[in-house]
Amino acid sequence: MAGLDIVEDRSPAFWDRIANHPEVAPHVFLGHEAVSLAGMVQSPLATPLRGQNGGFIFLRLDSLGRVHELHTLFTPEGWGREVLLSAKQAFARMFEAGAQVIVTYEVEGWKRSQPPLSFGFKPAGDFASALGTALRTWTLTRSAWDLSPARGRM
Repeated sequence: MAGLDIVEDRSPAFWDRIANHPEVAPHVFLGHEAVSLAGMVQSPLATPLRGQNGGFIFLRLDSLGRVHELHTLFTPEGWGREVLLSAKQAFARMFEAGAQVIVTYEVEGWKRSQPPLSFGFKPAGDFASALGTALRTWTLTRSAWDLSPARGRM
């Protein structure tokens, strides 16, 4: 995976460049005015892991660091192989660091926002209104990751 290794990066300039890309921004800001991700990526509750064309921001939701909310941000140049290879590294890193549950959201009508089933993600319910759109919550547990085809191919 040379050249695709992820690193922790709290630089707002990098994350804002990805989030404000014209093909990404409508799905990040959901029709709202764009804002800087500085507060998010610089928070002590965040683990921002980046590759070349985007990355993953994990936000700790509990005091023990067991439950994290995932936000995935990649420009079109990173869609496909980079996302897949980077995701394997990111999830391995988070679970090795003690995470037990990761939650994320799928935006209705934006297929790229659906997490990969081969990683062990399961829907937590149907689409429901949130933030002016319809979102579906997905969960990934440590045990589902350990048994997943994606983890088995690492």
